[in-house]
Amino acid sequence: MITLFIDSSRKSLSVALASKSKLLFVSNVNSYSKHSNFLMKEIKTILDKCNMTIYDVDNIVVLNGPGSFTGVRVGVTLAKTIAWTLSKKLYQLTTLEALGACVADDVIISVFPDKDDASYVGIYDSSYKVLEYLSIDSEKLKITGKNITIVCMEDNPFTSELVRRLSVNNNVKIEKIKDYDYLKVIDFAMGKGSINPHLIEPVYLKKIDAEKKIEN
Repeated sequence: MITLFIDSSRKSLSVALASKSKLLFVSNVNSYSKHSNFLMKEIKTILDKCNMTIYDVDNIVVLNGPGSFTGVRVGVTLAKTIAWTLSKKLYQLTTLEALGACVADDVIISVFPDKDDASYVGIYDSSYKVLEYLSIDSEKLKITGKNITIVCMEDNPFTSELVRRLSVNNNVKIEKIKDYDYLKVIDFAMGKGSINPHLIEPVYLKKIDAEKKIEN
């Protein structure tokens, strides 16, 4: 079973290829705001390096946000197009879930930076059930008596604020990872079950800039 992984929600475009419990190839390209120029090329590159074609792929796992508005749509659109036209199984996972799947604890808090010094935050229990999504200015965060891991990929001012708030009543640590644990993320996504390509939708968790301008 060959699985193609796509994440275009971050500044770095990530494409990976896996076979059952083996990671075959990973490509990370710093193509922020130009993911559409590189995604198809990177998929073909890793397939060529593994002596495969897109027809050899059985499953597609795509991260559907939150993140860059245009970037998320690029990955989701391509994933659903391939899945529908070639009858491949499609699985979706949020960026926050993918980060959380890389660690284990009583409570897992994924922190993903947005522009303008804001953050997306996902809170999960030990079975990765979503407890809450928060914005950087939220005051709703109340957890007591837990071992908590805050996971992120880059320095973020909100992680320090989370530690400050939560360390009063909990044991808190920060896990800064360089990249996804792709096999764990793929297994987690596939464990949630495949989705009809027509039903997959980007997750934004906030209003896009165009909507804000209209309101103002």
